[in-house]
Amino acid sequence: MIPNTRRQLTIFYSTMIGLILLIMAASFYWVLTDVMHRDERHNLESAGQKAVNEWRNHSPGPQDKEEIREQRQTDSHRMEWEYLQSDQFAVITDPSWTIFVHSPEGNNLLLKPSFQKLLDAQGSKSYIHLSISSGNNRTNYAVLRVMTGDEEHPFLLLGEEVSKQEHLLKEMRLLLIGITLLLLAVATIIGYILAGRAMLPLNHAFIRQQKFTAYASHELRTPLSVLQLSVDILEEEQHKLSPVHQTVLQDMKEEIQRMTRLTGQLLTLARNDSPLQQMRRELFDLKHSLSFAAARMQLVAQEKTVQLQLHIGNTEDTFTCLGDSEQIDQLLYILLDNAIKYSAEGGTVTLGLSRNDNGTVNVIIQDTGCGIPEEDLPHLFERFYRVDQARTREHGGTGLGLAIAHEIVSRHGGRIVVTSTLHQGSIFTVILPETQRILRQPLK
Repeated sequence: MIPNTRRQLTIFYSTMIGLILLIMAASFYWVLTDVMHRDERHNLESAGQKAVNEWRNHSPGPQDKEEIREQRQTDSHRMEWEYLQSDQFAVITDPSWTIFVHSPEGNNLLLKPSFQKLLDAQGSKSYIHLSISSGNNRTNYAVLRVMTGDEEHPFLLLGEEVSKQEHLLKEMRLLLIGITLLLLAVATIIGYILAGRAMLPLNHAFIRQQKFTAYASHELRTPLSVLQLSVDILEEEQHKLSPVHQTVLQDMKEEIQRMTRLTGQLLTLARNDSPLQQMRRELFDLKHSLSFAAARMQLVAQEKTVQLQLHIGNTEDTFTCLGDSEQIDQLLYILLDNAIKYSAEGGTVTLGLSRNDNGTVNVIIQDTGCGIPEEDLPHLFERFYRVDQARTREHGGTGLGLAIAHEIVSRHGGRIVVTSTLHQGSIFTVILPETQRILRQPLK
């Protein structure tokens, strides 16, 4: 329990810290990206405004269109573009890409039809980011569309290569991811250490409670044995007792038996919880364990007039498992005892065994009893949890049997699956890993 709690605390703290780091990194990256893009746009808008002013200053007065065109062809040579940076380029054009004037052709991608098609695909946006691949290289551009106020050539398109800025953003993104993962790893390690320290008082309290349970269970065995012996002696003379005293004697016997079972189960749980308790690991035939458990429980079933059936398939086959065969016997006894107790007279309890394709085996205990309510299924294996307090006490239950069964299955690397329908019965399926042997022969 303590290691699981420590692990859950570490996962919780790590998740919270991870979310905080992720939000901080994403926020920082978003702000940095926004600042850089605003700076890019500001530079383009500043250069674009200067270009528009120069273009308007060179516009002729009111003349006919032919004279205006000849005048602008002469004036266009006086567009110096000195305000453009080395990685910027510009054109003045109309919607049909009839270019009237442009910056030097050396790096002016706006003169290329392929680049013009990419811009047309973006529609009428005023600010556009484009990425062009050339082999293994990728070049990024920002393009600003400005209205010149000229009906014949209304657009100024101003472009700038922003690959350096995008490369910087990419490096910053990788750096933030690396720093976030590193801080998360460090926080996880520190959180695991701190969770361990925080669990120390709980661990000490749990150990004390564990020792108390073990000592109390052990010490109670002797007085309970004396009481049981005394009741057995009184039973020999019960014919001399009045009916009231006989009833009291029977109640005492049942309570002593219940207390004996309870102390035994508490001692079993205390031993299973102890880190010093070592589970035996040996190869054993699970089919043999089922046959032994069925034979041992036949008398209990007959007393309840319940039919106990065993289905283990081919008698030549062997189901080899690694673990403690005595604990598996105890597991089968607990599940079969519950199935028989809660089955009505004349009911049927079936014990079966089958093999899965994933290297596991299924031990199936099915009964035709009263069933378990759906809301109780998640709590079924909790200690001292009882579905029906009155009915469980009537059958001598303590609420520890299924908890012990779950602990045994967990120690063997398996799990228990329960399905149940009220007034129809329940199916307990124990899934255990099977040890695959090269030659499947019965264990000697």
